[in-house]
Amino acid sequence: MRYFLILLLLPYLLLGQNIKGKVIDSETKIPVENVSVYFKNLSKGATTNRKGNFSLKTDSNNKISNSIVFSRIGYFSKSLTLPELKKNNFIINLSKKTEQLKKVTIHSNKKLKKEISFRKLSRLKKGIHSFGSVLVDDKIYVIGGDASYIEDTGKKAMVQIRDLPDASFSDLMRRITINPTWIGYKDDLQVYNITNDEWTKPSLNFRKRAYHNINNIDDNLYVLGGKRVALNNKKEYLDETLEVYNLKTDSIFIDKTNPHQAVNFASFNFNNNIIVMGGSISQKKNGSKTFTNKSHIYNIDSGYWYELKNMTQPKEVNGVLIDNTIYLVGGYNGKALKEIEAYNITTGTWKKETDLFEAIAKPSLTHSGNVIYIFGDSKIMTYNTKTKVLNVYNIKLKLEAPKIHFYNDKLYIIGGYIEDEFSKTPSADVFIIDLFELEITQIIQSKTELVSN
Repeated sequence: MRYFLILLLLPYLLLGQNIKGKVIDSETKIPVENVSVYFKNLSKGATTNRKGNFSLKTDSNNKISNSIVFSRIGYFSKSLTLPELKKNNFIINLSKKTEQLKKVTIHSNKKLKKEISFRKLSRLKKGIHSFGSVLVDDKIYVIGGDASYIEDTGKKAMVQIRDLPDASFSDLMRRITINPTWIGYKDDLQVYNITNDEWTKPSLNFRKRAYHNINNIDDNLYVLGGKRVALNNKKEYLDETLEVYNLKTDSIFIDKTNPHQAVNFASFNFNNNIIVMGGSISQKKNGSKTFTNKSHIYNIDSGYWYELKNMTQPKEVNGVLIDNTIYLVGGYNGKALKEIEAYNITTGTWKKETDLFEAIAKPSLTHSGNVIYIFGDSKIMTYNTKTKVLNVYNIKLKLEAPKIHFYNDKLYIIGGYIEDEFSKTPSADVFIIDLFELEITQIIQSKTELVSN
């Protein structure tokens, strides 16, 4: 009778609490991540992390079913009652749905979508681009960035006057003098909690800088490079400082030694080192830049910097590190570039991997395993470093130079800027793309590059 009463009251006892459990593959017993966990009668729920763990928050104000659903693409869904969960020690076994996966691969292009779908998430506290960001566990840390709004008032005024038949020279001058352009770099720390879809802004200020990078090693965020603007907003300077933010102590340490002072450069974690490559080191009033082909490595333990082998050419660039190989994608050296280059850290050798279909100056990059995800020019591209297959998909997302992160089979696109005929506006939008979208969307271009070893 006592056991019966406990089972009967269990659903009510759990209301307003957290139900924690673990989802594993029924055959391999390996944890399954990105499993949707939710009450059958509610839309809100949770997802499992890389260890297969989940924490489902109940709400005592809602009338809920005592049935909990576990669902993931490629697996059969399972529905369990709370007593059944407790009986199984809150361990859930999911079986692979191999038949469904085979069906997905044989869809014809006629049935596939023309563009990748996406949805909006909670927005940044302030629109920014060219900031540093890094993913740590289930949080994305964003520091600094360019919040400037730029408007070509002369060009805009000429177009407006052209459409006014009785416009005078004074009308033109009046429109030109009204200039909403605002120049400013941010010093905030903004933290995005992926699980809760929430942004927080801790009361911690960094140096006002943009066009920099952040690298995470052992819960220390290394903020390096980029540039700062003078108090009069007329001059810009390369930032020579290295800020180290400790996530555990919530404190910042300043190191003023950084021989690789540049903007729009690439940086990578390798063991207990940070490798930095390329970028631009000066800019003239007419917009022309001086680029560098230098590479440096910073040892965390000793605090010393060392020079590495130079890049194949000076350029602004972005890249990813997979195993012991750095992949640089596109870039800019006075013109947009289209090649993907690979640098083997162990052997110190460079080689060309392949060419993109189109040149891209500021690609947004992330990776998972051997696949590099590239966003730019309203396209999502994937490049598999093992199979050498490059695929291109359309996406109706007109953003320039946002940051992109991979987490639980999803891509998170943050910030960037929107440019039209007259202005350049920083964006506060955040978007999410489920990687399943790639399976149900047409590939508009594809190739396999055979590269000799």
